[in-house]
Amino acid sequence: MASAASPRSLSIAATPNPHVFPLVLAMSLNPSLPVKLLAVAESREFDSLLALGHADAILAMTYIAAQKRVSGAVDDLRLHTITTWRGFFQVAAEDVRTLRDLKGRTTIVSGPVGPGRGGGGDLIFQAAARRQGLDPSRDMHVEYLPVAQGAMRVLAGKAAAITIPSPGSTGLVMRSGMRPPASPGLGASADGKPIGAPSPRLIAIDLQAVFSGYRSFLAGQLPLGGFHATERMLADAEKRRTLNRITQAYGDAAEKLTAEPDRYAPIVAAAYSRFFGHIGAGNPSGPLLARSLTAGDLVYRTARPTKADGKDLAAFLGEILGKPVPAEFLAGGG
Repeated sequence: MASAASPRSLSIAATPNPHVFPLVLAMSLNPSLPVKLLAVAESREFDSLLALGHADAILAMTYIAAQKRVSGAVDDLRLHTITTWRGFFQVAAEDVRTLRDLKGRTTIVSGPVGPGRGGGGDLIFQAAARRQGLDPSRDMHVEYLPVAQGAMRVLAGKAAAITIPSPGSTGLVMRSGMRPPASPGLGASADGKPIGAPSPRLIAIDLQAVFSGYRSFLAGQLPLGGFHATERMLADAEKRRTLNRITQAYGDAAEKLTAEPDRYAPIVAAAYSRFFGHIGAGNPSGPLLARSLTAGDLVYRTARPTKADGKDLAAFLGEILGKPVPAEFLAGGG
């Protein structure tokens, strides 16, 4: 679903990911905000949308956008605004304390709609594993599944871990250790009480903490997401001003959501469902989103890329991708 938009609105493409929460909140709080949100299931869809001019910009993982520039898929794509946030976790059996404990075991990489191979969760999981001396293709049994299917595999004890962002990670840990609900004729006793074994207890391993050594980033936060636009689009002064207006509204909404999660999380949950429900994205729970924000599982901090951040930002993106990122990608908009 796309929002009603004026002719001067910008079309922003995004996948169903926690970095869209502040955007849908900003759009809900200000229906006249000049933005049309294009919901796509996978980031590979960005390429044609940008090439054909159907999208003016994308809200995406920084390293997904950088990969598009490095590979030539979108050879003039540029970082405009960083969202430094905390939100990626490896939810695992309670005997798993580090990724090294997953050696020889089955772990799931999930996508919000599709299987997640090559997506934001996959790339950061692969890089985190390398940080801990592992080669996932050799040292683990990696399966790619949509998040709902992957979570059920872990809850059933058929996989040791799953890469999943908050609030999904928060909810999965909460669900662990519980018995399955009573279902008449399917494992329920005569009085209706469930008799199935409880699911394994799970813990959340903070993937942000794995990437130590970057002094420009606040503890527990990484430059994971942001707005990105082509150099062609940024050369249009009017469109650039409009993008600046949208990113300012995004930052304001992120601050509101962080400061008053109980107030704004239900608005976000409803808006997310409107924009992304038709492509099969799960419907987030307002109370669960509020809990993940209150617990610090999900943190947002928006900023423009600066020269002071440049060295660490380039190193982080290069580490995730396994190859250097051109300086032109990091130039930033304005």
